[in-house]
Amino acid sequence: MNKNSNYLNVSIRRRPFYLWLLWIIWLVWLLIWAEFSIGSWQEIEYRAFGISITVFLVSLLIGFILWFRGYLKSKK
Repeated sequence: MNKNSNYLNVSIRRRPFYLWLLWIIWLVWLLIWAEFSIGSWQEIEYRAFGISITVFLVSLLIGFILWFRGYLKSKK
């Protein structure tokens, strides 16, 4: 691209509906486990808190890894 160009190219990717559905399901999953973690902490149930925070963090990490893999794949 020419450095003196005054144009900006914007590309928009359309995602299929099932990807939006999977994102919504994943977000609801995270919200449920976050709420369960906070509730277990407030009720001083440390074993339940440890299990629920582990499930929450692993789900968050897997979701981030899958998103990042798709991001890198789209950049190629």
